[in-house]
Amino acid sequence: MQQVLQQAMRHMPLLTVSKTHDQLLYMVQSKWDTAGTGSIDGGEVQKFVQGVCDLVHPRFERFNAKVNAKSEEINEALENSRTKCVLVLAYTGNQPLSAPQTGILDDVLNELNDTSDVASLQCLSQKELHSAITSMGDSVDLEVMIYEWAKTADPFVAYYGQVKAVDIATWWAKFGVRLLSLNLRNFIGASDVNDAMTATLVSTPERFWYFNNGITVLCGEVTKKLTGGAERSSGVFDCKGVSVVNGAQTVGSIAQASLKNPAQLETARVMVRFISLRNCPEGFASDVTREAKTQNRIELTDFAALDPEQERLRIELQLDEKKTYIYKTGSHSVTPEDGCTVDEAATALACAQPDVALAVQAKREISKLYEDITRAPYKLLFNASVTATRMWRSVQVQRSVESALKELGATLEGRERLVAIHGNRFILHHVFRELPMNKFDEGAVDFEAIRAGISDRTSKILISLTYAIEDLFPGSYLNSLFKNTEKCRVLSRFQDAASKQMTLPTMQATSPSAR
Repeated sequence: MQQVLQQAMRHMPLLTVSKTHDQLLYMVQSKWDTAGTGSIDGGEVQKFVQGVCDLVHPRFERFNAKVNAKSEEINEALENSRTKCVLVLAYTGNQPLSAPQTGILDDVLNELNDTSDVASLQCLSQKELHSAITSMGDSVDLEVMIYEWAKTADPFVAYYGQVKAVDIATWWAKFGVRLLSLNLRNFIGASDVNDAMTATLVSTPERFWYFNNGITVLCGEVTKKLTGGAERSSGVFDCKGVSVVNGAQTVGSIAQASLKNPAQLETARVMVRFISLRNCPEGFASDVTREAKTQNRIELTDFAALDPEQERLRIELQLDEKKTYIYKTGSHSVTPEDGCTVDEAATALACAQPDVALAVQAKREISKLYEDITRAPYKLLFNASVTATRMWRSVQVQRSVESALKELGATLEGRERLVAIHGNRFILHHVFRELPMNKFDEGAVDFEAIRAGISDRTSKILISLTYAIEDLFPGSYLNSLFKNTEKCRVLSRFQDAASKQMTLPTMQATSPSAR
């Protein structure tokens, strides 16, 4: 069963798959049904869900030696805020899960996906397993209608034009990740760019062709059918041995949009190149795959360079603090001793705001802080009233908190350690709340004296925060908890009350697990 499952998972059309710099955590429950006529019973589903909760908590004492042998690797995944979880239920029966079983799974997915899609579910019954195994090794062949098509014949044959997004969604539904067999990475799921593509496809699909860079497809062979003759307004093409080598995120986002509103895709089109590898030299496919991925794209952060306030801050920081401020992509790097970057400054200034919501945003998706440089939240962080000295001192506070949390984290395990890692922006926000921010612009203030007490403040806040989580949200997935604005506001009120009380003892003596 395990070998069958491993093979099947490699070829299933998963909507969330691994990426080189992301981590993917599979949690699998498999059940062998000799008769092949059943499903997984409710008790097994409940045990699986409990196991998922124990793993993300984490409670390794509840697992066997095999799981504990991977505890270091699992902890590394849980500590990474970019980790996504895939829950897999695989069974050789032919019956679907019942409504009560589905409800149990929906509950745990809703908890894990509290703020963003970090978890997904794949149910592999007899049908899906059989289909995946029998299709292994088959060539991906497509019959494609290309609109407004054209041909390049020299030095190598290629056809290009517009393809309906609904047709591309059909490709994914049929072949899944097999479409990306030669791609350097698979579809990564939720991200700034992918979410934006999906939103465009759902809301204004007719504009998608103008906004998207298109897709590059390598084919063993491309042949135009006689249908339509030489008419260039549309043509039908047979594409053998297909692999999308550039545009995996476009394909996956189209598939996501199709699940939300398939009718909308009828008006969306995508520019696609189909390159025939017939008569191409050896290594040409690898060259296309590599070179298609070396193009640079504009990030939301880059739009900050259009704001004159950024240049003002750069000049002021150089004159007032003798430090370098990097706010343009492509500028030389800077060491922590010599200056800071716009991302570091934005995170610090966001966490220094009175409302914890901006600290949550910095944790959840920092690029959203730059989404529109003409209004909030960007204008709350970077405006004419923000001095370079205030910005630089805020960055120094942030670095001091990060250093303290790193030292504390090295002495902790399990749940407490994860609070120190995932709660870093929340903790930074509350350190700022305890500091005399009104004096950060004053040159005469003894800032080093202020920094000297940050480590102790960080430790105390971490202790009370850990207690608060165990009291208010004991079963929460910490990766999602600190990206939830409302829950962080609840924790923030608790923390404000705790800060007025007596000094707390050391972390080792008071960790909630020792209660």
